[in-house]
Amino acid sequence: MITELTGLAVSNASLLDEASAGAESLFLCWNAHNQKRNKFFVSHNVFPTTIEVIKSRALFLDIEVIVGDIETYDFAKNGKDICGVVV
Repeated sequence: MITELTGLAVSNASLLDEASAGAESLFLCWNAHNQKRNKFFVSHNVFPTTIEVIKSRALFLDIEVIVGDIETYDFAKNGKDICGVVV
């Protein structure tokens, strides 16, 4: 049905909710940096459930999750080991 509605030959639908997608972004960013950067920044404005799922995934990967204000966080000073950001 989706291919008929969009006119595209291939269609995809994700079953991921926002929290799972946030955790998946952590994993993708970490892998993009060859698993060498072990910090991940999450805006304090993100839904609490999303933050908690990201923290849960990060725990098993030994990644530190930093929850803070994107406007005031000093990325120039503290961003060296950050592999990704969710805003």
